[in-house]
Amino acid sequence: MQSFFDRRAPTLDTAQPSIRHIQDLIRREAPVVIRLGDGQECEGVLRWQDLQYFALDQGDASPLVLINRDAVSLLRALA
Repeated sequence: MQSFFDRRAPTLDTAQPSIRHIQDLIRREAPVVIRLGDGQECEGVLRWQDLQYFALDQGDASPLVLINRDAVSLLRALA
């Protein structure tokens, strides 16, 4: 019989430099631009990340935009 802990989802590997860099952008609340595979660009501040999504705050009291990691072709800090 499996325990509850055996069924946990995988976690972010914080030993990876890319994960650490994104976490640093989140901590600093640095503005970023995210370019999607279709060429569309979104600007804002990253609030969190998980295994599948980035949460982007575009300001103006709008709700967070969830962006699938697989759709991102570029993530660049603006500051």
